[in-house]
Amino acid sequence: MAVAVAPYSQEHFKSLPSLNEALTNFHEKDGNKLVDEIFKDLFVKNGMDRVFGLSMPHRHFDVEAGMKLVSYNGVSTPWFEKPAVGMDEPLPVSWSFSAKGDLHPTEFKYAKGEAFEIDEKELAFIDTFKTVLDRLDLGQLFGLCLYPGDDFMGSCEVTRDDVNVSLEPKDFPDGVVGADTAWFFSPPLIKRGCRCTCDNRENPHGHGAHVITVNE
Repeated sequence: MAVAVAPYSQEHFKSLPSLNEALTNFHEKDGNKLVDEIFKDLFVKNGMDRVFGLSMPHRHFDVEAGMKLVSYNGVSTPWFEKPAVGMDEPLPVSWSFSAKGDLHPTEFKYAKGEAFEIDEKELAFIDTFKTVLDRLDLGQLFGLCLYPGDDFMGSCEVTRDDVNVSLEPKDFPDGVVGADTAWFFSPPLIKRGCRCTCDNRENPHGHGAHVITVNE
């Protein structure tokens, strides 16, 4: 049965695990091995390495009713679900599966004039991806994120209250402990070792965290 691509749901967003809950599940499933040995080839062989990245869905805070998390210029905050007059609809940039198996967008970005459509090729890949997740009993451990472009250099997300700020590598905090939360498999990003990480210094996970490096 084909996966249903469902609309944004605040209830689904609230069901996402915390970063440390997601990390616990990731390490219990030997997630790094899965990324390297299963998902890298899956994305590349299906021609999706410049369409999607692999994500580890989680949330740092809840959002109030009628709100969703939207990023603009590297700063992600809750916005009203309905865009302001004269503004484009925010673009989905991450998706995760519900317990029912539907795929929901969970985070967005505002970029006037940009568009992304999930067409037949993407739908076919989403079905294949979900089949692999089900076969490996991964549940909601992994999701999808929008490919950030060949010029992406990596990022570290720092959270304060209900604001996420994505820093470029040159601006990473001293002593940052990064927990990987998204992986990309295109040749230029693989070569540079680019990922998305979350700063996990305030409530560090007991194992598996590391500082991301970018290889020139």
